[in-house]
Amino acid sequence: MDAITGVYTDRTEYSRYGLEPGDTRNVVTVYATVSGAVSGDTLTVTLTRLTGYTDALPQAILSSTVTLAANQPSVTTTLALEQAREYQPYDPPDGGPGANLIAPASRDNGIYRGVAGTYAIAATSGTLTAQSAPFTVTIVPSDELRGLWLNGVPLEALDVLAPVAQPALLTGVTIRRVGRAVWEDAYPLAWAPAASGLGGTLSWAGGSPVPVAGLAPQTLTLTGTGSAGFLTVAVTPWRLPPQAVTETIVIAGAAFSDAALQQYVTYATSQLESGWYWFVEPHTSDTDPLISQAPTEILQARGAVAANYHVEHQEVPQTYWRPRDFAHWMSFQLPRRQIQAVYYLYGYFNQSQAVSIGRDWIVFNPITGTLELVPDNGAVISWQFYGAAILQFFINYATIPSFWHFGLASGINDLHGEYGVIREAVAKRAAVDILSAAGFGYTAGATSRSVSRNGVSDTRAYAGDQGGGALRAQYLQWLDREVRRIGQRYGGLTMSFA
Repeated sequence: MDAITGVYTDRTEYSRYGLEPGDTRNVVTVYATVSGAVSGDTLTVTLTRLTGYTDALPQAILSSTVTLAANQPSVTTTLALEQAREYQPYDPPDGGPGANLIAPASRDNGIYRGVAGTYAIAATSGTLTAQSAPFTVTIVPSDELRGLWLNGVPLEALDVLAPVAQPALLTGVTIRRVGRAVWEDAYPLAWAPAASGLGGTLSWAGGSPVPVAGLAPQTLTLTGTGSAGFLTVAVTPWRLPPQAVTETIVIAGAAFSDAALQQYVTYATSQLESGWYWFVEPHTSDTDPLISQAPTEILQARGAVAANYHVEHQEVPQTYWRPRDFAHWMSFQLPRRQIQAVYYLYGYFNQSQAVSIGRDWIVFNPITGTLELVPDNGAVISWQFYGAAILQFFINYATIPSFWHFGLASGINDLHGEYGVIREAVAKRAAVDILSAAGFGYTAGATSRSVSRNGVSDTRAYAGDQGGGALRAQYLQWLDREVRRIGQRYGGLTMSFA
């Protein structure tokens, strides 16, 4: 194969939730174009996550390999989100090399990894690589949010105009502002390169050409004729097409894009998680997230070379508490709830490793996150004391700060069925903020309007009902009542001491 010339997906947004009959947004369809394929060449397409707390991005989630025929020009394949499951940690029976490493993919422990975030498709064949444009995976799809949770409320500002879509053919140009005098209509935006050398001109709706000089990014104001008013555009000159291009731009009331709606979903999820103390979807937390800084034994324990170990959150090492007596198992509280797996557990006295705990000692309450050390048959624990002085600290002091280092996965594995109320809470929390913004946009920030002509007047007060104010109030009542219940139902009771 000579080259991978392009990688494309069939959507810009995917989800395994809110599916209707025949809906395929839970399957990523990949179309890749190649040149110079030889019979037997292979092309591997991989779903990769572009976000996370690690120095090993992007993170491979799910792959598929296709064998090509001679001169085959393209490949079409699919990646189902439901198959995005992680590797399973294991301990060798003899406790020898490889203890706690990540096992082969065939040993699936069922923890879901296609969680909400930004992704791309990476295509590889030997040393050749290419990547698709980024896309979104979400727990509340935009069309579900618009139709079901926002009840068709018009998410459009009446007093602000914007392009329905940014220029696609005229690369290097982004419309930043549309003048108020512009009418809702379709207008031509034209680029004419210079006959020789660099530069050229941009024009809007038949107006005077405006020169683009140099290669540095610049902001230009373009004026049109008639009802076209003016535009303010940001230009990256070196990205402009080498040939003349005229593109039709449709101007209409500024509306919420799908990307903007998904920002609200992200904020709503984060806000709820901060109060619940558990993640809505499975995430990996680690006290030593950066591969470049983690101790060697921790890298070995979590299988740092495995593509499916995704560090997304950094945790604080937990304090060692000396057991009250020998009638109680040693335990400590993990900082997360809804625990799915504990990948490794080490004890450190400052920077010196003091103990390595095998998985045959680890018992945890998945709801509350309490971890206890209870041995299985034949379990062995290895404490390493570096001199009698350190041993005295364990004997004489009740606590050792930042002792326990660990890696874990926590969060709800599937939001279908009884867990659907969690998704409902996220959707309604996002809808509250969207409806607030939409209400102000719908009325241009005004609280009332008064029109008078020929002795007849009409006065209207906007009491928050424009843009779905009544729906917003209902959602706020529901959230006030149910968010705490959901947190307690799936995360246990929260205790605080004054």
